[in-house]
Amino acid sequence: EKESNIEALIVAKGFEKCISVLNGENASIIVKADEELVSSQIAQISEIVYTSAGILPANTKIIRK
Repeated sequence: EKESNIEALIVAKGFEKCISVLNGENASIIVKADEELVSSQIAQISEIVYTSAGILPANTKIIRK
């Protein structure tokens, strides 16, 4: 359920597609983006993961596809 919420919130921020995988204290977030992510986008994604699942930004891996 947390993964679905994270995906929906990230898509709502303007990303075309998103897949989130939570594994204990770690998260992997895969987003579809044509260009490199800027720091504000990374911060938005990290904040969504932290507020939705309590996973720290240091433990969140964001991958652009």
